[in-house]
Amino acid sequence: MDQYKTPEQSRRVATVILAGGFFGRPMVGPAGVAPDRLKILRNAFASVLKDPALKVDAEKRGYDLEPVGGVEMEKLAKEVMSQPPAVIERMKKVLGN
Repeated sequence: MDQYKTPEQSRRVATVILAGGFFGRPMVGPAGVAPDRLKILRNAFASVLKDPALKVDAEKRGYDLEPVGGVEMEKLAKEVMSQPPAVIERMKKVLGN
């Protein structure tokens, strides 16, 4: 987008539309999870994804394991949810809604 000097609003629309592919199948919890517990859950999940047996099983089933950390997911979710109304309206037009 830098190469074509894409306007900020268009960049925001692209971020919102493309976020779905980035999110994939997220593991989520309820709002208000204590920070210490959230850290424990995120570390445990990351640890499981490093298990060689899980990787072998995923390959057998044809699954792609491309985990994205909770911090990155949280940041993107906040970015997507905080778009101004003009961006949301433009996104609806782009998607045909």
